[in-house]
Amino acid sequence: MILFNYINMTNLYIISIKDLIDLLARLQADYRIFVPYRKGDRIQFGPFDPDRNEDMEFGGVRQTQPLKSFISPSRDIVMDGNPVASKPLLIAGVKGCDLQSLKVQDFVFRQGDLEDPFYAKKRDEAFIIASDCTYANETCFCLAMDGAPYPKRDYDISLSLSGSYLVAEAGSDKGENLVKKYNMFFKSTSRRDVEGRDKKRKSVSNQVEEFMRERRTPDAKAVRGAVKKSYDKVEMWEDFASTCVECGACNLVCPTCHCFLLYDEKAKDGKENRRVKIWDSCLYKTFARVAGGANPRRHLYERLRNRFDKKFEFFPEVLDHVACTGCGRCIEACPGNIDIREVLKGAVNGKWEKPPHK
Repeated sequence: MILFNYINMTNLYIISIKDLIDLLARLQADYRIFVPYRKGDRIQFGPFDPDRNEDMEFGGVRQTQPLKSFISPSRDIVMDGNPVASKPLLIAGVKGCDLQSLKVQDFVFRQGDLEDPFYAKKRDEAFIIASDCTYANETCFCLAMDGAPYPKRDYDISLSLSGSYLVAEAGSDKGENLVKKYNMFFKSTSRRDVEGRDKKRKSVSNQVEEFMRERRTPDAKAVRGAVKKSYDKVEMWEDFASTCVECGACNLVCPTCHCFLLYDEKAKDGKENRRVKIWDSCLYKTFARVAGGANPRRHLYERLRNRFDKKFEFFPEVLDHVACTGCGRCIEACPGNIDIREVLKGAVNGKWEKPPHK
């Protein structure tokens, strides 16, 4: 299937990797820049260093760190609601599954009675350069969760490998303005370039679909209502929780998980207290504990079940959107071999197998 459409040519360009690195070097004066680096079989974000260009990976697959770690960091100093001034962020190489998570994060931190000013500042100022996946991991199932292995929304510029060039697409006014300002780096594209991009996108999508078929991964439509239907199947939740070690890794690597706690600590100079915001995990035994020591989720299976109920029942009800992007990070991070796809299959089909111990 060719996705090419002449109408979209007006905001499409090509840029070489060398010119992209030169562009990022110029933008360092205005942004704190993070780019993907390959480390063995993994890809991780790191501070931009033009002398490490051989390690940069603008294709590949999603990084080990979720996008939320930049916009809503794992540890943040919050005092009086006035964010500390600093250079805005530019994050390059962001994949489609992370972009999809922004709908949930924006809902939590920007909608409702109060807006988180720290999140809002980073989110508004951040410049996001997205990029296509050029292959998939066995743990990827973005297509099942209404996503794709390429950017579809919430980016300023997207990059797609096509031959020896990158096809660049402006996705916002910020992106278009940057292209105009640095037009010496962006050249006109051709139908051949775009067809090459779309062919690669289709190839990677087919790879994801094959992994999903092998695993019989249920899609978002099939999952809707399944967790609620299986809510009282205590044996199922106990079986899946039997290998959980309550490390919280699944929450911490998840791009949509957003729970946090606040505490006060002494500043390093010892003169004043400061308030710190850190990520929390619903798998921790203390997560739901209240004053007096009462805990409505004192059993581990209840906490695991709550995680799935929130992602696949609560958010579809309030946002019409599952809070899972199919990135597969939680599968790779779990030391207890708990596979989110197997849990969803158990909820949908009413049949399951206890995860094996490592």
